[in-house]
Amino acid sequence: MIKPKISCREATRILLQSEDRNVPLAERLVMRLHQRTCSNCRRFARQVDLMRKASARWRRYSEE
Repeated sequence: MIKPKISCREATRILLQSEDRNVPLAERLVMRLHQRTCSNCRRFARQVDLMRKASARWRRYSEE
């Protein structure tokens, strides 16, 4: 069972796991709820997204 309130460490774990696998809906919702109240976790999520996009661009660039 997922706790309704999670720590930043747990939110980070869920976010990073979502890059590699499908995270259950309940965990995604709890993580998003946490991010709505935590500016540090929102910033971290934006940084992860930026790194993911930069890696994808680099892969495309290096294949050309």
